Amino acid sequence: MGIKENLEKIKEQIGNHKVKIIAVSKYATHEQTIEAYRLGIRDFGESYVQDAIPKLKNLISQNHEISENKIRWHFIGRLQNNKIKLVVNCFYLIHSVDSVELLNLINKSASSKGIVQDILLQVNISQEASKAGFSSRGLKQDFEKLMKLSNVNIKGLMTIAPKTDDKKMIRSCFKELYDLQEELNENHMTTLKELSMGMTNDYVEAIECGSTMIRIGKGIFANN
Repeated sequence: MGIKENLEKIKEQIGNHKVKIIAVSKYATHEQTIEAYRLGIRDFGESYVQDAIPKLKNLISQNHEISENKIRWHFIGRLQNNKIKLVVNCFYLIHSVDSVELLNLINKSASSKGIVQDILLQVNISQEASKAGFSSRGLKQDFEKLMKLSNVNIKGLMTIAPKTDDKKMIRSCFKELYDLQEELNENHMTTLKELSMGMTNDYVEAIECGSTMIRIGKGIFANN
């Protein structure tokens, strides 16, 4: 199947759920990205700053049908401190804010640019040593302080499920993130709305558990 068929399959599985498809384009060709755009995709995810920035600029400059106010770029990769200035105000949404230190630096950079940067807080629900992110307990402790930062807008939470064939374990991970967001909203009178969870191999389970954003690369751009 090609990109059109892949997207049709994903949209069929989304059904009536309000879920945004973020096409992970970090390995997609220029032509594949354009095709996805022409098929209605407006949200694209990138992980590597040094590759993403020139790609974003070239895509817009070389295609008159695409303008900066029609396409939304999401930063979904691990963000290094020395790359923050490049990412802030270049990406519509940063999904991978995984520590208090990183959030403070993003807030400082956004302040210097006179903007408010939309972000998600990454939570390491599965508590895997190989993954970054807040612990559920740590986020609960720090959340009130984080909400006071004036140049970041915390729109929701993000997580990455463990790599396993155990669907029950995957659903449990996603359900815990959903419950954590509900608890934060209730305890702090906030309105976090976004849950970025689910990728090519587990987005169906993520949708079942309340995901509002699914990050899909191979499921869109790979030929089957």
